[in-house]
Amino acid sequence: MPYQTGTATSSTDLVQQLVAWLVSLGWNQDRSAVEGSGWTASLDLHGNFVHLRACENESSGVWQSMYGVAGYAIDMYTGTAFNGSNTFGNQPTGAPFASGTSTPIGVSMHTSAGPFSNYYFFADSTADNIVVIVEVTPGFYVHMGWGLSIQKVGAITGGAYFFGSSSGYYSNYPYAGANTPGYTSAADCPGCNQDQIGAAVCFVRADVDSFTGQWIGIYNSTGGPQGYTGKMGDSSVRQLNGSMRTYFPVYAYQAYAYQFQNELVSSLDGRANLLPVLLWALRDGTTTGYSLLGSIPNVFSTNAVGHGFSNADEYVLGSTTYKLFPNFAVVKQ
Repeated sequence: MPYQTGTATSSTDLVQQLVAWLVSLGWNQDRSAVEGSGWTASLDLHGNFVHLRACENESSGVWQSMYGVAGYAIDMYTGTAFNGSNTFGNQPTGAPFASGTSTPIGVSMHTSAGPFSNYYFFADSTADNIVVIVEVTPGFYVHMGWGLSIQKVGAITGGAYFFGSSSGYYSNYPYAGANTPGYTSAADCPGCNQDQIGAAVCFVRADVDSFTGQWIGIYNSTGGPQGYTGKMGDSSVRQLNGSMRTYFPVYAYQAYAYQFQNELVSSLDGRANLLPVLLWALRDGTTTGYSLLGSIPNVFSTNAVGHGFSNADEYVLGSTTYKLFPNFAVVKQ
């Protein structure tokens, strides 16, 4: 499976290196150019378009709907087309919209002015599923990823997905306290039910009952700019400090979650359990009835780092090699 690691001097440099790598895998470069004080890029493969934006101490205007403060980040969302006349935040075709609007919303990695200690790019054999990990400073990891389809459970229509370690709405949020995952410390597992500030960090395209042709925010609130698209979604992975209610089994939930999570590495032989990141959708006509959509490919929830394993360790199970990061693992090969 394609893989690349290296260092980057800034968010702009990282996006430029990511574009070059994606093109080498067969992605079509629709644009890679200066925008504002940063850089924007759009690429496509097999009908899936990804839009990226490096923010270099920039505020409102990057997204049409965001918490308008200056900061550093890499923003992203996906859709089904590209318009060269439009800026990053105005590529609406096939994108997720805040409920009741035509405003694209998405996700982010909260970064810094740089340089970055390490980055890690992962792809599957068809280059349809991409994961990007950035070590902003030693031990502080953030992430984003996207793909043509989740690993479906049943015959659902749709499947495209994308995720980040922060929401697009709180992309440049500068007020997070010490040890806030995704902002001042290593991020939660990809695909969790919200970021640590309280907005969606994962979206999946799926037809659910009367909700068709649209994206579901993995977010059980109705704050449109923060990630509500008209249909609630949820995840088996709680954020580390999460206390949100749920109606199906989860991997993290307040004090009980930590007890369960602490058992994921065997005290007998040191093996680490890797749990799939399961995504769910609320059914029409109910407030508690969620159905399983599927799981995020090549990404797993685990607490291996800090329990016998270190950051960026490689963990081999059978013929598969996993790369370990705080709170999750990614298939390397």
